[in-house]
Amino acid sequence: MKDKEQAGLNKKSFELNYNDGTIWCEHLDSMGDMETEVLNKFWEDYKTFCRPSVSSYMIINLDETTVTDRIAACIVNGIIECKKRFMKIAFVGVGKKEQKSFEKIREESGIMVSYFKDYEKAKEWVLWRSLYVNRD
Repeated sequence: MKDKEQAGLNKKSFELNYNDGTIWCEHLDSMGDMETEVLNKFWEDYKTFCRPSVSSYMIINLDETTVTDRIAACIVNGIIECKKRFMKIAFVGVGKKEQKSFEKIREESGIMVSYFKDYEKAKEWVLWRSLYVNRD
């Protein structure tokens, strides 16, 4: 296993307090071709991010990870079948093919979905509207 893939495997997903809001940051990035490890990490994190107390705004970072059909289907089905209602999900580091797969989330659940190359822009997009709508 390459050092970069090992670092990706060890990277923790977490809830981020950002700009007066909270985002669940799902880190599946830098994992190369490690399909089984990506799937296992997603399902392990799923137990946490589907809790009602966890933010309904999410970034899923897949930069430098090969997104196979199995990985895409796992993410799509997991999000759609989760009993939690997500508001917005930003994907970072995915190509056009993957974007088509992830559009199923929006089509079947109505969750707002967008795609970014830049993680900072993804954070801003996820919280931008909610921060201005919820202010008194």
